[in-house]
Order: sequence, then C-alpha cells, then structure tokens
Amino acid sequence: MTVPGEQELGAFVARHQTDVGRHGRTGIISLVIGVAAAAASIPIVIQTFEDSASGTLAGLVVGVALLCLWSGITNGLRYTSRHGEVYTVREGGLVYRRTGESRVIPWESIRKVSDSGQNNAISAAMGWDVHCRIKIRNGKRLLLTGFTHDAPRLSRTIQQAVREGTHPLPPNTD
Repeated sequence: MTVPGEQELGAFVARHQTDVGRHGRTGIISLVIGVAAAAASIPIVIQTFEDSASGTLAGLVVGVALLCLWSGITNGLRYTSRHGEVYTVREGGLVYRRTGESRVIPWESIRKVSDSGQNNAISAAMGWDVHCRIKIRNGKRLLLTGFTHDAPRLSRTIQQAVREGTHPLPPNTD
C-alpha cells in the first residue's frame, strides 16, 4: 500500500521495518537493571559518605542506574508510540510510516543527517549501534535506531543521498 505522493519519488528500492517489540523488551530489561542499580546505590553512597572513601564505585553504580532508567523509559515510550514503523527507500526519497502517520520526504527536503551510533556489543544490544538523526526542512525530525532492520545500510543510503547526491537504485530484477 502506497501513500499519496509516494509514487512520485520513483521506483521502489528497499523496505526497512522497525522491530518495535525489541524496544519493549529492551525497555523492560533496562528498567529492571536500573531499579536494581538504584537500590544498590543507596547503601553504597551512604557508606561512601560515612567512611570519606573514594566515590568511584558509588558514581559508577549511580551512573549505571541513571543510564538504564533513561534507556528503559525512552524505549518504553518508543514501544508505545511507534507501532508499524517502516522506512521505505525510493529513488527520489524516503517514505516514513507508523500507525497514524505517513511522511513522503524527497531527498532534497532533508536538511541534515547525522549518525552518532557506536559499534560495540553493548550498543548493538541496546539499539545504539545506529543513532541516525534526520532533520527535514519543514522542522520535523526522524530518528533511525539500530532496532530497524538493516539500519546501518539504511543510514548509509540516506547519508549518501543527502550529502553526495547519490540516489539509490532499485534492485536489479534481471
């Protein structure tokens, strides 16, 4: 099913669906770890102040708690708001869909693309291996994360189309 204006972007190149369920699973795991780390940090912080000891361990545990709580909340919000999220690449642009929203975005309408993903095992598990921010000229934004199927390739495709003007080609059907 295409949305109005999608056909004008040219031939279909690729479809990338987001694993929204993974957002939920990651969010729950992160929240559990965050709550446990927050609970563990209370006696550690108290002990640090009583003994005038180095706060390295306390800082580490509090940092893990805050990072995991933040990750759990943001992934939970994405889980509840991004049902049916799909990026469709066409020769002339990108089509973004999720339940209740569709955007047809020609390559020329994208103002800036930046990917601050980190290539390591923890980042890959948390969906942070790709963290591609797409800023559109009308002021709206999209965030492509590692939870989207083949997100590294999609991020590269978008960056090449916007920065270099190299538009993607449809798959060879010979």
